[in-house]
Amino acid sequence: YPFLPSGILLCNDRESGLLVLSHEPALGQLYCQANVNSTGQIATVEGSGSRAIADNDVALTATQLPQNATGYFIVSDSQGFVANPAGSAGNLCLGGAVGRYVNQAASSGSAAELHLLVNVAQVPQPTGAVAIQAGETWSFQCWYRDAVVGIPTSNFSEGYAITFQ
Repeated sequence: YPFLPSGILLCNDRESGLLVLSHEPALGQLYCQANVNSTGQIATVEGSGSRAIADNDVALTATQLPQNATGYFIVSDSQGFVANPAGSAGNLCLGGAVGRYVNQAASSGSAAELHLLVNVAQVPQPTGAVAIQAGETWSFQCWYRDAVVGIPTSNFSEGYAITFQ
């Protein structure tokens, strides 16, 4: 049912004949506006899986990237805002210590997407990997290569925050 908002499930109860709508909360939420990239779009992040630490089931997808752009996800337990850091065309929406998933750097390919499976027990930080604890909110962004009027630069997706249980 394409008219239903994300997180709404439609079920048909055969015993009662009732049509039931239920709401499944989103994994996380977008925050911090990204700048338009060379495709004329804003790169965004979508999440799927479970907020429960015990499930260790979090998948992120950055979409609307330039095709064949190299990029990776970054993560922090703090949010922030820095416009055009180090000459980037984008906004850094993370604060504090920022971890980098550099070992998962990849090309966005023809689909113009990057994917990350988050291991909640091994989240990169500058001083080494840490485990996410229940009740903590962690924020993610995708950093990627871009070009402005043919000049190479970098850019960032919108920020995506998840409060874990």
